[in-house]
Amino acid sequence: MAGWRCAGYIYIGAGIRGGGALAGGFQFDGAAGAVAAPGTPWRVGVNVPWTVSWTAEQKFDIKLSDDFPGLVDLVQAQNPGDGLPRFAAMHITRHRLGIAYHFCHVCGRRTLARDRFIFPVQSGGFVTMPDESQRYAGNVPPVHLACAKRAARLCPHLRHTAGAAVPYPSEDSRLMQRTDIMPGMEQLAKTLPRGLKIVFSCYRLYGPRFTRQVERLRAALPPP
Repeated sequence: MAGWRCAGYIYIGAGIRGGGALAGGFQFDGAAGAVAAPGTPWRVGVNVPWTVSWTAEQKFDIKLSDDFPGLVDLVQAQNPGDGLPRFAAMHITRHRLGIAYHFCHVCGRRTLARDRFIFPVQSGGFVTMPDESQRYAGNVPPVHLACAKRAARLCPHLRHTAGAAVPYPSEDSRLMQRTDIMPGMEQLAKTLPRGLKIVFSCYRLYGPRFTRQVERLRAALPPP
């Protein structure tokens, strides 16, 4: 099996809308990132995560948001497998679908509640709420257990960090939007209509119980 390349664990994010800061994020398409070497037999779900952007997907548009009424979504052309994968670049539309509807980050199929996991040690961060409490904010879609094991075995980032995938919490989470311009999207943003509230990204804000679990998992990590 060809070696795996990761996506989704590159950039340290800026502030989250509504206050606080989200640490540990990703670069979107348009950011500087490695492009895979020609001639490699890349396959989505096998050695390329579903949420990775490809070189033939560099067209963008806007449409009324299905998930955030009154706002406009930035959308990206979808031709996965066409061209070369850009491993440091999340695909804007697939990322949003994965976060909103629990599609697997690795294979792209929907995850069911009984087979839904995330890597909260390696991705996401904490948001400071108005009452000064902290909540874990996840910015990478969930994965099936089999996909998590494949990723942990083949992804260089996951192989060299402690912390296995954990079951997705039963506690409710909230889908949150970001209308601030994400790192790597500055030039694209200049081409978009002014005066619109455009959703560039989204994440899930988890409850206090799961937040405490993530804090314990991160506190238990060995020193770097």
